[in-house]
Amino acid sequence: MVTLVRTLLLHSGTSRDGHTRTRVGWWAWLLQRISGVLLVGYLFLHIGVISTSQAGSETFDGVLKFVQHPLFATLDIVLIAVILYHAFNGIRVIFFDMGVGIRHQAALVWVCAVLTLVGTAAATYLSLPLIFR
Repeated sequence: MVTLVRTLLLHSGTSRDGHTRTRVGWWAWLLQRISGVLLVGYLFLHIGVISTSQAGSETFDGVLKFVQHPLFATLDIVLIAVILYHAFNGIRVIFFDMGVGIRHQAALVWVCAVLTLVGTAAATYLSLPLIFR
């Protein structure tokens, strides 16, 4: 298992200075694109749910009752994780565009991951009493 993770995260080659190059930046790039697509998909879904209000109050109330299921609350926590990762990684990329932190790319990816986990854990902790009342 460790070998698989190492293979996924490391290039087979080394950089000019002899250090092993990591694929962490590639994974950050891929996850940024995936999270962006998920956020656009959520946006359209959200607009669709809100648009049911035009079909009348009974339809809208039915849709809102449906989305109040604990499964959707769990998906909201996943949405928070996606938003946090996309935001933190976007800030990381903005810093790179300004020339800040380029040599510490891999470490900053892990900082984004940790901040995402901490933020998601805090949101989960604060949301659980509201979900399971």
